[in-house]
Amino acid sequence: MSNTILVTGASGLLGANFVLTAKQRSSAVVALSYHHSLTVAGSKAVQADLTDRRTSKEIVLSFRPSWIVHCAALTNVDWCEAHPGQTSQGNVEMTRNLAVVAREVDAGFVYISTDSVFDGQIGNYSEESTPAPLNVYARSKLEGEKVVQNELDSGLIIRTNIYGWNALEKMSLAEWILHRLEAGQIVPGFRDVVFTPIVVNDLCEIVLDMMEMGLKGIYHVAGSQVCSKYEFALGLAEVFGLNTQLVQAVSVSGYPFIAPRPRNTSLLTSKVSRVVGRPMPDVRSGLRCFRTLRANGYLTELEAMRGA
Repeated sequence: MSNTILVTGASGLLGANFVLTAKQRSSAVVALSYHHSLTVAGSKAVQADLTDRRTSKEIVLSFRPSWIVHCAALTNVDWCEAHPGQTSQGNVEMTRNLAVVAREVDAGFVYISTDSVFDGQIGNYSEESTPAPLNVYARSKLEGEKVVQNELDSGLIIRTNIYGWNALEKMSLAEWILHRLEAGQIVPGFRDVVFTPIVVNDLCEIVLDMMEMGLKGIYHVAGSQVCSKYEFALGLAEVFGLNTQLVQAVSVSGYPFIAPRPRNTSLLTSKVSRVVGRPMPDVRSGLRCFRTLRANGYLTELEAMRGA
């Protein structure tokens, strides 16, 4: 087995940033994507449909990685609600394909889950809290967790809620807010949707630390501070020195989403903080990191990954 990290969903928000973070830490990386071809300097980039069992097995057997970091997923909540069969194929069966072959090559396995496995009725969920997903997307991610637990003795399951800079022309929550603020446009922020966001770069560093420690089981890796979507947008405006008056508090009740959304998915992070020996970052430090990355030219590295 090689000392290689195989990253699925490498064109996505988490996958692309994970690839770059791992490379910065001198890890050998194989970047797997499906729809988008990638160029990753000094690393292998492979395009493949991992929902196909034979393809998944062939790729993993050819690279025999020490770790598989499974970031690939269907994440458009309303699309998933309308396409439950395809969602199950993309989020459950693909996970099963990879977990089975990970066991065969004795590779470590990181499964990226979501805070949406909870119904949002109470918030401040610990790893021992009982999941109760409200929509097709969340149910599929919880099923993926169960697949990892059933197929592997040492799977590492990460529940989180991220934002950050994308390699592709697609906007995370923070990018969308910033784009509107810089254009002088109103930003509606849900005052009644609460979460514990973490900038993706911080998440990548923490997960890599956890991998080096050989951790297994379920961990909540999120921000240490609970905030509403409105408070998050307001904080972003303040950190970037933009007009806070453009951020307006609204209720999620007024939006015609297809899929039901949980209201409070805040996660407790005491377990991971205790194990890695440091607190999780708060909202303001994450937003400052988000600003600094753009100022330091990090986006150029991400954009260089587009297209082979």
